[in-house]
Amino acid sequence: MLLWILLCVEIAARIALEVRERRLTQLRGGVFAVLRVIPLVNDIVPLPENRKEVPESKFVKLHEEGHKALHHSILRNLMKVAFWMVAVWFMAAMMVRWNASFIEAVLWLHLVAIPFRMLFHFYCWSQEYECDKYALEKSDKKVAKAAMRELALCEIPYTALFALAYREHPTVALRSQRMLKKVISG
Repeated sequence: MLLWILLCVEIAARIALEVRERRLTQLRGGVFAVLRVIPLVNDIVPLPENRKEVPESKFVKLHEEGHKALHHSILRNLMKVAFWMVAVWFMAAMMVRWNASFIEAVLWLHLVAIPFRMLFHFYCWSQEYECDKYALEKSDKKVAKAAMRELALCEIPYTALFALAYREHPTVALRSQRMLKKVISG
């Protein structure tokens, strides 16, 4: 019974988040809005982050160089492996120790994974901020500001709360505020 109550609470919270997002951004959610509300489907269907591909620029190249220099892909993959190991343990414990069916174990895992997914997104955000700082140090504010303006034109403008729930990259507004002390938005 608790499982079904929590799933209903999750659906209601996701609907509230969608409505809040639509009101604040004045953008249509489309089919992705419906898919994000359905439990388990929102784990599988990726959220598009950009309207179009971000063009290569000096800042973007330096940002990507920062990921390599700081070994971010290895660190992200280690964190993913750790989360997968905990997920496997959780599934096994649910089915063996608490005699839950496979479907119940999957639904519980989905619910328990929500805060861990946000924690992972927050970790990814810190890496992105680190690479922005790396690129800014290797270039200048003018180059960074131009890159943020270009990214703002390419990015779908989500709010910070919505981005934390669904994205591995912070919004342009958050990145520019942190790096340049000025909000740049599309």
